[in-house]
Amino acid sequence: MSRMLFVLRYSNGEPEPLDMDLVRDVLGSYVVDADDDLMNGVLIRTADDREVGFDVNPLCLAVSRFPPGQFFDILAQLVDRLGASVLPTDRPAILREEGHRAHLPEPARESAAVVEMTGSALENFLSGS
Repeated sequence: MSRMLFVLRYSNGEPEPLDMDLVRDVLGSYVVDADDDLMNGVLIRTADDREVGFDVNPLCLAVSRFPPGQFFDILAQLVDRLGASVLPTDRPAILREEGHRAHLPEPARESAAVVEMTGSALENFLSGS
């Protein structure tokens, strides 16, 4: 089974457009392959030599088969700068701060967890540690 996670920014239960300039800024130095608009996907290579593919649309970044290591540092920076949340397919939603809970869709609110936006904290939460 493939693990996936989604990076979204919510307001009043609905996804809001992501700031693509911020996405480009955070991912830019890691990009191996991407179109100018990022909409055909983005392949990055982390400093620990792991490749990760992002599916991109104006409302969401999706990642499957994410590796351990530096990927989580990049993910934490993305989420923090975008003011977003992480919705993994196999764990509760991850919030940057408690105030974001009210903006999630109703079914995700109760189980959502506030996690410090660091690579190690995200990796530990997503790996179940």
